[in-house]
Amino acid sequence: MSSRARFRSRFQLLAAVLVTVVQLPAVLWLCWHTRTPVPALVAVLVSPPYLRQLHAPWATTEPALSTYLALGWWAACAVFDVLMIPAALAVRAGVPFGAAWGLAGAIALVMGVDTVLGRPRLRRRVVRIEGLPPELDGYRIGQLSDVHCGPYASEKRVTSWVARLNTLDLDLVTVTGDLITHGSSHVEAVARALGGLRARDGAFACMGNHDYFTDGEHLVRLLRRNGLTVLRNEGEVIERGGARLYVAGVDDTWTSRDDLDRALAARPEGAPTVLLAHDPDLFPEAEARGVELTLSGHTHGGQLGVPGVPRLSLGRFVTVWVAGLYRKGRSWLYVNRGAGTTGPPARLGAPAELAVITLRRA
Repeated sequence: MSSRARFRSRFQLLAAVLVTVVQLPAVLWLCWHTRTPVPALVAVLVSPPYLRQLHAPWATTEPALSTYLALGWWAACAVFDVLMIPAALAVRAGVPFGAAWGLAGAIALVMGVDTVLGRPRLRRRVVRIEGLPPELDGYRIGQLSDVHCGPYASEKRVTSWVARLNTLDLDLVTVTGDLITHGSSHVEAVARALGGLRARDGAFACMGNHDYFTDGEHLVRLLRRNGLTVLRNEGEVIERGGARLYVAGVDDTWTSRDDLDRALAARPEGAPTVLLAHDPDLFPEAEARGVELTLSGHTHGGQLGVPGVPRLSLGRFVTVWVAGLYRKGRSWLYVNRGAGTTGPPARLGAPAELAVITLRRA
């Protein structure tokens, strides 16, 4: 057996153990209280079809209905597991059994459906920058990240995210990497979809690690042909009423293409800087060079975590900059949870998002 085959086999075994552990408390509780084996049968029916798909995690075919059923069911079980203790305590405190457990079940089902079908939420944040020129006070930057156009994010779906950002009448719109999932099958599609982005000062993008899981140079050419400015260790000056804003972008860190010094080389003295960097781990370097705002993605906010407990997510195994707004000295970092997914097409405790960052004078 090849090393790749052994890895897939071990990965499938780990996934099977994980989904069994997630389902077990909820399934046992349901079987006990309904006095039927139906919940266990549901678990047996929905799990194997998706687990079999894991031998080809980068498949380019559209996902089957069984994929969404399995992931929604597992997510609902995970939420129900978390709610079991509060529901039991509520019953002990005098809440009727049916009301307490019925509410727990309803919440679990709603969150299970949202895990696989939820649309990106619009996040609005304000970043206060010292020395921001008055002409840039209120400047609004849209951010779309981790599109992962592919089997789980079609061109039509990406186009809907683009259209939503276009309704916001933004000053600038940015795309911070991982535009595709893998391979060449959706490169032209994502370039067409993102080519529809509109803002007063244009649409800017940087590359992510997944963007080199194909011919990255071809992807860049198509993006530029469709009207995006792709920043690869370079920057551009934007003028607004005599004031200048420097928008820079670094290339992918995973393939060691990033060069922050080169990206900032043309920065005018005193001009506030917005840096597009897919990998948030570049933030300390950006802060050391006086970059006022870094926009990143990459983490998906962990993509899977405990709802309501942001610290308990898979993102903690990747970086300390998991999601949301961070500040260090005069510098800010915003880590976008992303609009798409990779691996399982599901999000639990880390909802997909589109972001709008408004610049204000400190």
